[in-house]
Amino acid sequence: MEEKNYFFHMLLAVYSNDDIRVKYILVNKDATESVQEDVKSIFYEVVEKNNLDSNSFNLKVGENNDGPDR
Repeated sequence: MEEKNYFFHMLLAVYSNDDIRVKYILVNKDATESVQEDVKSIFYEVVEKNNLDSNSFNLKVGENNDGPDR
């Protein structure tokens, strides 16, 4: 993602093999809808390349000033 100029923090919670929650917190860009879609595309491309089940992941993309997830 850094190659596409996305700098971020990542939060990860693994509840089971099929319930993995990932949140990218962007530090250098606003999480507009198009940016969110681009980040999700990059993430799921890596998931597929590593033969992982994309249905196991719940992905969110946000910004530093986002409130807590619910």
